[in-house]
Amino acid sequence: MRKTVTFTATALLTAASLTTLPASWALAAGPGSSEGNQLSWDMAEEILTHISDPVFPDYSVNVLDYGAVPNDGILDTAAIQTAIDEVSQRGGGTVIVPSGAYDTGAITLKSNVNLHLESEDTLLRFTKEITPANYPLVFAHYEGSKVYNWSPLIYAYQQQNIAVTGKGTMDGQADKDTWWNWRTTTNADGTTTNLSSPDAKALRKMTDDGVPAEERIFGEGHYLRPNFVQPIECENVLIQGIKITNSPMWELNPVLCTNFTARGVHIDSHGYNNDGCDPENCNYVLIEDCYFNTGDDCIAVKAGRNRDGRELGEAGFPTQNLIIRNNVFADGHGGIACGSEMSGGIKNLFADNNTFDSPTLNYALRFKTNAERGGAIENVYLRNSTIKSVGNAVVHATMLYDVGRDGEYLPQFKNITIENLTSNGGEYGIFMEAFDEVPITGLVLKNVNITGADKEIRALNWQDSVLENVTINGKSYPRPVETKILGTPIPGSTVEGSSVLLGGNSDNLSFQWELSDSPSGTWSAAGSGRTWTVPADAAGKYVRLTSTDNSGNQESSIPYKVLKSNVVSGLTGHEVLMRAASKGYIDEDQVLDLSREITNRDCAKILAKLWNLEAPKERIQITDVPETDPDYNVIAAVVEAQMMNLKDPSVAAAQGTLYNAGISKDAASKRTAFLPDATINRDEMGYIAILSCGVPYNETLGTKPKFDDASEIESVYSSNVGASAYFGFMGAKEGNSFKPKDHTTMGELIDIVLKMSDFVHK
Repeated sequence: MRKTVTFTATALLTAASLTTLPASWALAAGPGSSEGNQLSWDMAEEILTHISDPVFPDYSVNVLDYGAVPNDGILDTAAIQTAIDEVSQRGGGTVIVPSGAYDTGAITLKSNVNLHLESEDTLLRFTKEITPANYPLVFAHYEGSKVYNWSPLIYAYQQQNIAVTGKGTMDGQADKDTWWNWRTTTNADGTTTNLSSPDAKALRKMTDDGVPAEERIFGEGHYLRPNFVQPIECENVLIQGIKITNSPMWELNPVLCTNFTARGVHIDSHGYNNDGCDPENCNYVLIEDCYFNTGDDCIAVKAGRNRDGRELGEAGFPTQNLIIRNNVFADGHGGIACGSEMSGGIKNLFADNNTFDSPTLNYALRFKTNAERGGAIENVYLRNSTIKSVGNAVVHATMLYDVGRDGEYLPQFKNITIENLTSNGGEYGIFMEAFDEVPITGLVLKNVNITGADKEIRALNWQDSVLENVTINGKSYPRPVETKILGTPIPGSTVEGSSVLLGGNSDNLSFQWELSDSPSGTWSAAGSGRTWTVPADAAGKYVRLTSTDNSGNQESSIPYKVLKSNVVSGLTGHEVLMRAASKGYIDEDQVLDLSREITNRDCAKILAKLWNLEAPKERIQITDVPETDPDYNVIAAVVEAQMMNLKDPSVAAAQGTLYNAGISKDAASKRTAFLPDATINRDEMGYIAILSCGVPYNETLGTKPKFDDASEIESVYSSNVGASAYFGFMGAKEGNSFKPKDHTTMGELIDIVLKMSDFVHK
């Protein structure tokens, strides 16, 4: 039953219409008014002129004088709150919290008050007793959506000149039994439950349906975790010097604030969704000299979610004019992230002289959004970054986060400059991709040196990018990429070369055709130019294409086998089979039954050919594929690469092999068999295709399949099937029916692998 709550008319009006935002938002057009990529680092200095610390009257009180008693385990909420209220009523000043541990519930900041944690031994310890008395219902924001919810631990609404400063610590006391268990509760059988998920989905539906904020009532009886520090519609806010630990969710989340500064804050909190600092629809933000060791993104710039965010953006309240400098990012998902709640738009972000140092820090700079969120990220400048190590990519940008292309609001990435950056390690050096309809524009990479990355770069839909003095794994850019042969080489046929000069004009590339007796043999020149006619005596040989730019940088295609004729596997002119044979995935003389249902063994063998996997790096014990099996090496290599997964042989369907969420440790430990002779349903094949497509799309898993029989797809495979359909790896089988429980045929497998090969330009 929905609880009836009464609010003042003023609060409801403000929450819905935002009519009382600070007048200084009128300055928003200042540095951000330039069109195109016209901003420079001089604009950062202009932004700083609008940012200053709040000034407080020379008046102070001590919470001890209001009845607070340290170290007694009794709540001091009333004493602290009374001190804040009275100081604000007197015109402002400082509320001093001296040495000692003080237990408290939620605290509400008021205008012209500085809450000062005086000593390194000062501790504000927020109670684990989650009751409406300790965390009352207030107007808040949850992941970019307006909501009435449990009070943030430190809260302010429509206040001016407020601060939390000092040397002390604020401990939210969140752990696996308090707050965090709302996100993941471990059941008696070892499975897990997400208590917050139904409430989060309900709130998102309210957001998308335009339900007024005053009707989005959660709090008691619900499981939406509050943020630690959340000032909303405030002006002149300072958080300085303190340490924050064990937060229920995001640590610092100013919303619709003007002139917000976080300085010298030490954040050490590794819970679920424990972002460090998330400015949301704010104007003039300074984050400097802070230390981030977090369980999610360190800094995540937000701009509202879906309809709420779009309405704010259209009303002139994006997130804009941010300076992020001299910070240390020790651990987290992303160092500086923009999104994914960015529907209102983010612009004019300057990041300077930051240090990123942890192999478990996934990304240094990250942009993430999708076609449901929309929004534009524009005018972003990152310079003088020291990135000692990262786990995934130095720079990562994707529009395929979460639900991917499912939506009607196309986002944009434009005017992004990254300069003076060094880094080592990571799965990718740079990973930046966009939808075909909205390519990345205005991208400038300058003085960038990345070493030790597993893969150099993924650049999808970059338009007129500029790369100057860029080196990744010793390769200098601009340089040719995506070099491949179009068409199937057969004696007498004409094939065409294709390559992209990343960071330059591809028309300036030159092409060299080479022949060899084997894929790893000696190559000899056989022709030049973008097109080439295959010699009559070249059957059985191998051809490759090398593209060269004006600086001498080169890239060669994979070797393609020159087929004897257009007859492959006994079929004439079958283009898919011809391309697959030329790329080495099948033998042109082997007669294949394309209608035969494939087995796990068949799939592993052809995936191994696609990725040149010959043996695992470490021996893997597979209970039903001994090392004496002639296919053990390729099967183990595919399993090691996580393209296919071991299963529980005692489960007839053997479903659900990727995700451990909701699976007990005992059940996961039983996944020891490959089931080499088992057939593969089409929904499982869609799942395998995403795992083995060559690009890590672990977060594209919200993509919904749009088939008439989508409800018949196994739930654990559903999102990957949707992603496979989006990328074109698999589609409907009959009309708009996917037929998920039909078994995958050899013809389908060959077609899927060929499409994956084209997807990664092999």
